[in-house]
Amino acid sequence: MDLLVVHPFVASPSNKFVTVKWAWYEEDPQFFQAFIAAAPGNEIVKKSLTIMLEILNGTRAERGGGAMHMIGTQGMQEAWAEVAHEHSSIYYQGKNKEVYLLSEHRIGEKQGCNYHLPNQLTYLKPGFSDGTCNYFVADDTEKSVFFYSHMLGTKSCGQPKAEANEA
Repeated sequence: MDLLVVHPFVASPSNKFVTVKWAWYEEDPQFFQAFIAAAPGNEIVKKSLTIMLEILNGTRAERGGGAMHMIGTQGMQEAWAEVAHEHSSIYYQGKNKEVYLLSEHRIGEKQGCNYHLPNQLTYLKPGFSDGTCNYFVADDTEKSVFFYSHMLGTKSCGQPKAEANEA
């Protein structure tokens, strides 16, 4: 696990599916692969597994020809969109809705929102990668921050750069 909790997330009893729209959602709709909560027998999760099998079996086209790990993130988003198209109640999302979609952002890039988060790069040692250190997950409606997407010292945040290892 590479999430750093800022404020613990607690799902509402009405939530049946909770996940995160990744930072580049507007350009390429996908869900953040490291955080999901779902009620047993959830229709979106079931549809997502079907979509992933179809992609792997070659009976469904993969969006953008992305990497293998993207099949799940794209498949989950497509499953939500398809199920929501069939059941309008699933399209509406929020803290007390059946579907609750949080959003991932980079510190300083969300215009008009001041989340007052410390910059993890302040603690980064020279020669180490910054990668995704300053991405966080929030509820944009309530301006609540739940966690950093990656914490300092994990693969994408704070590991030695390749050239540092070769020196």
